[in-house]
Amino acid sequence: MTGFNQSEFLDLVYGAAVEPTLWAPVMERFADAIGGDKGWLSLLNLIDGRGGGIISRIDPVEVDRFDQYFADRNPLHLVDDPRGFLERWTPLILTDEDWMEKSALVRTEYYNDFLAPQNVHSCMMIRLAKSGVETAAINISRPAGRDQFGPNELEFARKLHPHMIRAFDLGQKLAMSSALNRGFATVFDESVHGLFLVTADGCVQHMNPTAEAMVAARKGLQIRGGKLAATDGSAARALAALVGRAGSRDAEARTGGSMPLAAPGSATPLAITVAPVRLPTMAILGGAPAVIVCVTDTEAGVKLPEQRLRDLFGLTPAEARLALALFEGATLNEAAEGLKISRFTAQNHLARIFEKTGANRQASLIQLMMRAVGLDLGAHGNA
Repeated sequence: MTGFNQSEFLDLVYGAAVEPTLWAPVMERFADAIGGDKGWLSLLNLIDGRGGGIISRIDPVEVDRFDQYFADRNPLHLVDDPRGFLERWTPLILTDEDWMEKSALVRTEYYNDFLAPQNVHSCMMIRLAKSGVETAAINISRPAGRDQFGPNELEFARKLHPHMIRAFDLGQKLAMSSALNRGFATVFDESVHGLFLVTADGCVQHMNPTAEAMVAARKGLQIRGGKLAATDGSAARALAALVGRAGSRDAEARTGGSMPLAAPGSATPLAITVAPVRLPTMAILGGAPAVIVCVTDTEAGVKLPEQRLRDLFGLTPAEARLALALFEGATLNEAAEGLKISRFTAQNHLARIFEKTGANRQASLIQLMMRAVGLDLGAHGNA
């Protein structure tokens, strides 16, 4: 696309992994490149169609209108998913016409009373992640009078798609949620994922306790001569290549990547995501391109300590125990029975939990608690 600087865009995309507010300019830059207009990084529930997210060039009032009324009337949610949202969901790029013919869409209440007043006529949907019935996607719209997004724009989006997936996934792992109001250093050190901050040649500048434990247990990783390396020779070369590209001083060459890593004694491999970061928070590296290596042990269970919930949100011990029970999959009735309290008491606890956390329903409460332990939505790019 004419005038589009890909290296600057990728810096912005991977910057959004650390600072989520950067997703707004990411969407603006991307929309401008493909002849789009508005952008919405949506976090939606596939069952009821509701949710939230980050908006760009959209009036926040419209998001409230969507959640309160039009989510139930969105024909793109009510028709069958052409690619299998629930059963066979994959991070594809779709347009509204993949779901239904434009002639049918423009006859709906949703189009005439919600989309048209915002001058939205066509939409490109860039899927990023899915966990259970919760999904994340970037939606870019075009106004009336413009052609539908075509093959050139779709191909352009596909080339950048793996980077968007990787940055979103890493951002979830770092749990950079404004709702938690925590600094990068705190998030880095407390993440349940192994996080290494390294230079382009693999020299370790900092690693969190989870990463230290992985190295100590020789779970496929080691520190040799101050550098992060895989214990297996071929894997070590692959990891070094990913880190080298992510930390390149050549902006055109700098990019992220992912790879599996066999872990001795584990039935499943470790999942490794490597991403470049060029933000003031990375001043520890003296201005050189920084690299984050995120290692996820897919076999490790994640527990959220009761005290952490109390510290983060000001919950009482009883409220924290109820929140933990819900987080671990219990219904409100099951939680009440397990905690030996009445349903009425459980409902009162839940109301106070919502008030203290800012959540408005159990699904959003669970999402907030997931961010507190650095859980991601489960998507990994494979570029």
